Amino acid sequence: MPKYKHIRLDVVNGLATLTFARPEVRNALDVDTLYEVLDALYTIEGDTSVGALMLTGEGDSAFCAGIDLKEVPLAESPEATRHHFRYKAMLWHQVAHKIVRIRLPVLAAVNGMAAGGGFGMVLLADLAVAVDSARFLCSWHSNGIANDGATSYSLAKIVGFRRANELMLTNRTLVAADALEWGIVNRVYPAESFEVNARQIAQDLADGPTHLQWMAKERFHMGWRQSIEECTEYEIQNIMDSLDYPYFEERIRRFQRREGRNDEIKVRLP
Repeated sequence: MPKYKHIRLDVVNGLATLTFARPEVRNALDVDTLYEVLDALYTIEGDTSVGALMLTGEGDSAFCAGIDLKEVPLAESPEATRHHFRYKAMLWHQVAHKIVRIRLPVLAAVNGMAAGGGFGMVLLADLAVAVDSARFLCSWHSNGIANDGATSYSLAKIVGFRRANELMLTNRTLVAADALEWGIVNRVYPAESFEVNARQIAQDLADGPTHLQWMAKERFHMGWRQSIEECTEYEIQNIMDSLDYPYFEERIRRFQRREGRNDEIKVRLP
């Protein structure tokens, strides 16, 4: 497993945990950290032992505060600043694309504030849970920057058009209870049980049928933009592909032995 300076990557029992480890800047991501995050995602993608990915932050104050604004080269020149943002945006977009396209379920374990691009990563994850002290903030406009982090793809899809505009245009901060009500997170836990519950959910995902999980997430990301004819054609292709996995015969034989009773695969969200 690669060694990193600004993040941690651990793989235990098929669960990969990627931790943003810059608590001194609320886990904001500079260019070097973005390179590490990308490398970690590619490493996870190539590890066939991994069944799920959990994203989280170090410490109890922040999940991720988005980009590290301290490295913006304002003192150099307008050209240097423009180059910086174009280059950093490219890296952020690659991270966003990989969170969506990686063939694994991704859980965001939001241990504190999620702002800007950090909020964007929460929205792109397949499931999200939060500690009860977590806060969610768009923050771009307060920093003089147009929204990014794929929020134009994800935010309205999750919370609806009116609420997306409320969050973005008013720079409203959502507390964890509001994020739960708005569908941004699936569960909220008190600090004393947050880590245990988040890791249990992630482990249950890792123990599940990963090939079926990534087929489902891919369809959800694509199906809402397709006609019903195109959508269902892709669904039948996935069905036919799933028949090639030993898991299919194992589950059908188990079903038949139990006289038609489903033996469910359960992911617990307590």
